[in-house]
Amino acid sequence: MTQIFLGTQGWSYKDWVGPFYKSGTQSTDYLSQYARQFSAVELDTTFYGTPADGRVDKWRESTPDDFQFTAKLPKSITHDRHLHQASEEMGEFLGAIGKLGSKLGPILIQLPPDFSTDERPALSDFLDQLPTDFRFAAEFRHRSWLIDDTFELLAKHNVAWTCIDLSYMPRQVAVTSDFIYVRWLGDRRQIQHMDSVQIDRRHDLDVWAEQLEEEARRVERIYGFVNNHYSGHSPSDVRYLRKRLGMPEPIPDEEPVQGSLL
Repeated sequence: MTQIFLGTQGWSYKDWVGPFYKSGTQSTDYLSQYARQFSAVELDTTFYGTPADGRVDKWRESTPDDFQFTAKLPKSITHDRHLHQASEEMGEFLGAIGKLGSKLGPILIQLPPDFSTDERPALSDFLDQLPTDFRFAAEFRHRSWLIDDTFELLAKHNVAWTCIDLSYMPRQVAVTSDFIYVRWLGDRRQIQHMDSVQIDRRHDLDVWAEQLEEEARRVERIYGFVNNHYSGHSPSDVRYLRKRLGMPEPIPDEEPVQGSLL
């Protein structure tokens, strides 16, 4: 049976105290409370640099055994270097994030909007050097990559195509690995705060849920993460998706933590 891991992109948001976290929750307790509600989280902080060992240890120790973290590659690799001459920094990053052990899910290679198929050789060389004891997903934000050659290249290296819901990119679902990776991103210009839903995305999420139910037959795992800029309050979207996919509700805390979906 396909395992489904749904969560948000990051967890450290003051606006969530009250709507999602219990009133009065301190930032040091956000993750442990989060992990009682959702089964996975995407680490956005790693986009800004390799985390210190002590920080990774705290993440691991604050979550249950079956929890999953996914992590973005540092932007110094993807955006600054455009994947060139990144082997040393990759080694440092993987050494640090690997301390999550069995809690580490896929690592996200988020490529910048100006990274087009003109740079296919760089991508191919980079994929050739990826270690096989980690799982990877690649996200493209340039339309030139929406071709069969891209899917074939990723499949050759068992790297997942990242399905994204983003205003300027077509919605494309493709299976190139034994797992699917989905990101619901939205538009930050439309969101004013992160404590409540401001855009009703239920119809879009219904369509996504139907597609994921269909694709689940082809993979072992599905990972999906919602950004606050998608609707304004990503925990509400995750709850809706969980319900739509027939996933069990988490055991509630002493004080309910329920975001409003309009």
